[in-house]
Amino acid sequence: MILYINTANNKKIVLALINKQGKFLIKRSIAAEYKQSEKLLVGIENILRSKKKKKDDIEGVVVTKGPGSFTAIRIGVTTANTLAFALGVPVVGIMDGETIEKGLLKLKKCNKFVSVIPEYGQEPNISKPKKR
Repeated sequence: MILYINTANNKKIVLALINKQGKFLIKRSIAAEYKQSEKLLVGIENILRSKKKKKDDIEGVVVTKGPGSFTAIRIGVTTANTLAFALGVPVVGIMDGETIEKGLLKLKKCNKFVSVIPEYGQEPNISKPKKR
């Protein structure tokens, strides 16, 4: 079973579980405006539980690596990398707008863990400190 994570949109999280044949077991969109860090792991647990699956059933992870909100992308990619590393499964990244199927094809070619690097799409917008 493959876990798909998309946090590129700062207003929602998209999660899916996909079987080896590429069929969606479940796909959920979770409202999470600026709350991806609070809702992502809970969302993963919920979709696993709803299909009576465990983390150990995950055989690979596909994550949207950008472009998108700096913090939201960082949360999704870090979670995907950490889960894949801990479970000993491969992880691949796709760009927002690419199909999940493209991620599944990349995953078939990948047989070991290599971390995904986020692609933010622009330089960070860092404001200057306020004068006191």
